[in-house]
Amino acid sequence: MNVLVSINKGYVKHFEVMLHSILRHTERSVKVFVRHDDLTEADFSVIRKEFPEAEFSFVYMESSICSGFPTVKRYPYTVYFRIFAPVLLPENVEKILYLDCDLVLHNSIDGFYDSDFGEYLFIGCSHTGKILSAFNRLRLGVGKNFVYMNTGVVLMNVIGLRRELDVDALRKYTLKNKYRLILYDQDVICRFFGDRVRSENALLYNLSDRQIKRHNFFNFRKIDGRWVEENNVIIHYIGRNKPWKEGYKGILGGYYAECAEDFGNKRKAR
Repeated sequence: MNVLVSINKGYVKHFEVMLHSILRHTERSVKVFVRHDDLTEADFSVIRKEFPEAEFSFVYMESSICSGFPTVKRYPYTVYFRIFAPVLLPENVEKILYLDCDLVLHNSIDGFYDSDFGEYLFIGCSHTGKILSAFNRLRLGVGKNFVYMNTGVVLMNVIGLRRELDVDALRKYTLKNKYRLILYDQDVICRFFGDRVRSENALLYNLSDRQIKRHNFFNFRKIDGRWVEENNVIIHYIGRNKPWKEGYKGILGGYYAECAEDFGNKRKAR
């Protein structure tokens, strides 16, 4: 299983919890491609020591490759590294699962990873309802068949993207339209490839407290802790509502805490 992450020093500890959650729910060999802009050899050594069962490829990314792409404090240059992944990964990589590091798995991702792309370039989930989806399509100038995908959990058809990805075109669009972009790399990817996205159920593969709140407001059958335990695979702590921060609100924080504790116990026992 090929996994791609983009991190900086500030997110290493959350990356480790996320990776631990993958490894304890799969018997497959896992190779992790780590794109970064500030990690050191010492960081590599620690990560490899913590996860001897995984294989790693650490690649330093010059921020200059993202020249022309807008950033803010919450969205540094590293968020764009997933855009460049298909043209920078080794030729023998045919598909890869990109994961944000503010998430945890509590079931196996194997079934999602084995999904058939068919004619699609991405398999992911949408967090937007009908009204917000229509707004995003209007804002980005795309048709009704475009999926506004949350790019925190994305299975990428690397073979297909190598043929179709035009980084210069993405850069030119971003420069020209940066004032209408809200979520930056997510907007850019969905603007160019939203009609090549196979949409999966976000409640299963990209569940957030925000999603639960919206679902429970509009539906008679509510999502509670039991439903999450029995059905969900990936919990994603999107936005500023993080379980490791003060003021967290939601029912999903315990999954991160349990995974972090289990990883800590494993580290002590090693």
